[in-house]
Amino acid sequence: MKIIVDTTCQIDPRLAKELGLIIIDYPLYLNGEEYEHRYDAPDNLEAKKKYIEQIKDKKSKGSTSGITATEFQRGCDLCKDDEILLITQSLNNTQATANTLKKFMNDHPEYNIKNFDTEILASGVGAQTLALIREMKNKEMTREECLALLEKNRANAYVVGILYDLFYLHRSGRLGLAKAAMASAMRLYPLLSSTPRSGELKATGKVRNYKQGNARFLDAIKGQMQERNSHVLTVNMSYSPGHKKECEHMKELLYSAAEELGWHLEVYIHLTNFSLLPHMGPDFYEMGYVIHT
Repeated sequence: MKIIVDTTCQIDPRLAKELGLIIIDYPLYLNGEEYEHRYDAPDNLEAKKKYIEQIKDKKSKGSTSGITATEFQRGCDLCKDDEILLITQSLNNTQATANTLKKFMNDHPEYNIKNFDTEILASGVGAQTLALIREMKNKEMTREECLALLEKNRANAYVVGILYDLFYLHRSGRLGLAKAAMASAMRLYPLLSSTPRSGELKATGKVRNYKQGNARFLDAIKGQMQERNSHVLTVNMSYSPGHKKECEHMKELLYSAAEELGWHLEVYIHLTNFSLLPHMGPDFYEMGYVIHT
């Protein structure tokens, strides 16, 4: 069996290769023009930095569209003789991808594909993928067993994060100019959260710095772990350039809690993939996690 996952997973190309994952790209645009990039291209980092600098310009706008049939075929051709487990972000949030995938699977019965919709966004996609692989290390699993585990984990998967560039939210139409200006002047940054199966990121509060945010995230995780009587946690974090320290601080808090409470913890930290930048802007960090039950 081969696992294909889309770039919303926020998994570093080197780790993806090490784990045997095949990654397929969402198209990327800058001011309406397609921005040439590949997830695993040698110049990926430089292309990413250039894109980030350009979308910092208040006159620029980044965007994405659905995964193309050509990209689905590229991924499937790499494992055409295997069973394929395709893991995607919430398809409710990308109807174009959902429609293309449905048609692609109907048109290409030669590929033995089963699709799993994580019903979540951003690093939550990667967290569900990494939680599955964590279990697969301990025992051989059929594709049906993998799908059953993904189904169970989906109900216990979350995404949280902090967004710094409120004017980017205004430029992308998600926030009024007055609110963006007021929040920026007061140095208040929104906390974002996606609850299990919602497929939506929503603002859940405001903080003045990342340490306040991380403390609130940790309190929430402790409560969720206790509620589910769980001691196993898989965490997947991503950050835009300049914000790795927030992830490292969160990692320290998590390992301290794990030592105190007897958790079995795995934490991954990655520089963000392209797919988040048009939606989150150039200044953020976020974290997906799965509570194993």
